Amino acid sequence: MAVVYKAYDDVLQRTVALKVLLPVMAANQEFTQRFRREAITAANLRHPNIVVIYDVGEYGHFQYIVMEYLEGPTLQQVMVREGVLPPNRVVGILNQLADALDYAHRQGLIHRDIKPANIMLDDQDHVTLTDFGLVKAARGSHITGEGVAIGTLQYMSPEQARGTEIDHRSDIYSLGIVVYEMLTGRVPFTGTTPYQTLHGLIYDPPPLLTHLNPNISPAVEQVVLRALAKEPQQRFASAGEFAQAVAAAAGLGPAVPAPPRTDRVQWETVLRLIGAGGREFPVYRGETTIGRDTGNDIVIPVKQISRRHARLHCDDQGCVLVDEHSTNGTFVNGARIPPETPWPLHPGDVLRLGPVQLLVALPAQPDEATAWQVTDTDTSLMIG
Repeated sequence: MAVVYKAYDDVLQRTVALKVLLPVMAANQEFTQRFRREAITAANLRHPNIVVIYDVGEYGHFQYIVMEYLEGPTLQQVMVREGVLPPNRVVGILNQLADALDYAHRQGLIHRDIKPANIMLDDQDHVTLTDFGLVKAARGSHITGEGVAIGTLQYMSPEQARGTEIDHRSDIYSLGIVVYEMLTGRVPFTGTTPYQTLHGLIYDPPPLLTHLNPNISPAVEQVVLRALAKEPQQRFASAGEFAQAVAAAAGLGPAVPAPPRTDRVQWETVLRLIGAGGREFPVYRGETTIGRDTGNDIVIPVKQISRRHARLHCDDQGCVLVDEHSTNGTFVNGARIPPETPWPLHPGDVLRLGPVQLLVALPAQPDEATAWQVTDTDTSLMIG
């Protein structure tokens, strides 16, 4: 949308970055008026991890922004040169980005184009978030109408790609993509055509991070996948909350406190589901959902699994399994159960959801204190 020049301000005698809109964009008067108004809003941001904007204006048919000049490199250049980044470096970069985004969000602004090319690093890994040219005021006018998506496709949230209304949680999704790429060396959704990429980011679960980088812990994987939930309400409430959860999962920060609970038995484990390779998934008293979407309690990122495939309900009378009109059905001991019909479940039963089999077992004997430390992120479980 624009080209950036290294320029010299001969009045203040300093080197600056001069960003000039491409003529095809500058020719749209409505766009340039909104761009100018919202760029002025971004120029009032004052944060150590946000690029300083000195001036916004026009000269003839040219629309421009004058910004502080940063030597770089960009995070994109760092990853091309160094590949996968270690968790401690990822956490350090993420903390700074999250602080900058939370600040912008408190001002009512959404960046809309979070990507490694817009993140500058110095030789001490100090982060500067740049390119607020697509910033959208959460209150006030829109840069584009509904049905028009602006941004970088591989880093867009599903709602942004659809061209529907977005809020700050769209930035959190894009930040999750950046973290995913730092940890695995690639973005989750790519295709030979833009349509394939678009279809993947809207409908498909992201590939598991542990499949791309075995050194990533399952705890970190779960946190990142939560940030990449298709539905905004299933993501973290803030960028800072996401950063704190990544640091805690990586063992580089304080544990994320569990939300207050008034009913302690809600966290009582009543069954285990044992998947391929011996991975175990606890089933708690109350309701447990199973499906492909990352908002479920047990996430199975397999295409043959429906977004919301089935649910379990456990109480003093036992556990029942309910199929939620899944495409490929839910089977118990080889028999397909009817949709929306509670089906008793017992230790020793074998569940099959699409191609995935799970053995039902009694719970292990957990340490009481350990069981009480379970957090929300611990209940979004992955099957390899």
